[in-house]
Amino acid sequence: MSARNVGSLFFPQRKVLQLGRETFSPGVHRKVVHAATETKSFQSAEKMLDVIGEITISGRHIGRLAQEAGQRLITQQRQRAVQHQARQLPVEVKNRPDLAVVEMDGGRIRTRQPGQGSGTHLPAWKETKNALFMRMSSDVGEQDSCPDLPRFLQNRNKIRKLVLEMSGPADGIEKFPEEDFIAESSPRYVGPLRLMRTCLSSLDDVHTFGDLMAAEAHRKGFYQSPRQAFVADGMQCNWTTWKKHFPTFTPIVDFLHVVSYLYHAAVAVGGDEDFGWGMCLEWTEALWQGRAADVIAALKAWQQDQSPSEVEPGDDVLCDDDPCRVVQKTVTYLTNNLSRMNYPEYRQAGLPLTSSLMESLVKEMNWRVKGTEKFWNNPTGATPILALKAASLSDDNRLESVLT
Repeated sequence: MSARNVGSLFFPQRKVLQLGRETFSPGVHRKVVHAATETKSFQSAEKMLDVIGEITISGRHIGRLAQEAGQRLITQQRQRAVQHQARQLPVEVKNRPDLAVVEMDGGRIRTRQPGQGSGTHLPAWKETKNALFMRMSSDVGEQDSCPDLPRFLQNRNKIRKLVLEMSGPADGIEKFPEEDFIAESSPRYVGPLRLMRTCLSSLDDVHTFGDLMAAEAHRKGFYQSPRQAFVADGMQCNWTTWKKHFPTFTPIVDFLHVVSYLYHAAVAVGGDEDFGWGMCLEWTEALWQGRAADVIAALKAWQQDQSPSEVEPGDDVLCDDDPCRVVQKTVTYLTNNLSRMNYPEYRQAGLPLTSSLMESLVKEMNWRVKGTEKFWNNPTGATPILALKAASLSDDNRLESVLT
């Protein structure tokens, strides 16, 4: 029997308990919010609750309850940020993590202007901010645990697919025989093991979101960890956040993002992938071994060998796929992040090299908030749902704390 029918049959009890017609028991309310968080839409949650939970409630009502729960999470997070800034936020864990890792990345969702009647008005893309906080486990060695380029980075198919996924859809790409490119003796690299994670996601600006990140790291005891790492791609906003809130953390630019730049530069220099793959592999190995300066020097030497032109490398007149522009972008990226690419030292210290777990988290977030026909009210429509989904992906009780 549905919750609505139960309410109509037992109205006297509802009156005695002082429950309104739109109020559900704590157990039903919990199920409604979870359904709104774990399905693709409020309409999908409506169907699931009706068929599986025998709870009759409209998608619109589900949305209201989810927005309210998400807003309580947001209020909770912002209060913690204020407490942290006032040095009044307690550390909530008993044991400090041996290895504390913070990762940061952006996503994109589509928004619309509310209050304009039916239809989608003023559609636009808006960036989400996402943060991942992980307790991890790894060994610290006396030397580099994997000095030679591991097998997965020699796999042409995997690297090509990875690079294309970073640029857009990677469906239908041509595959190459793996055995032609990988030596059987190539080593395997195993990075740190994740023990526990918590997450944050918001449409806030990077400064406000940075305050939320600092509060989350503090309450989880990350600043007390003997080993700390901050991993992100090369975007300046990530490193502004690191500098302000996580300066004691070892800064690491995601290795795979750097490889994507090397791949594009190698294809540009070689003229196509067949000629460029060898250079990409050579440069990736140099990067893996901490010789990023050698790669920069090689790219600059190629630039100097080009025929003189009135158009300088990187000039806006050049098209995006012009080899000179592609190479210049790679040189700039490597130069700007040179101090964050000491990968042999990071491996020796047992620190992570990539933000692949962050990339996976963004995909999990996007599953809920991103779609071809999905638009969120700008500016506040998505933020409560982002908070709910991040809470549901966290290994703590933050979601339950706003449902009880």
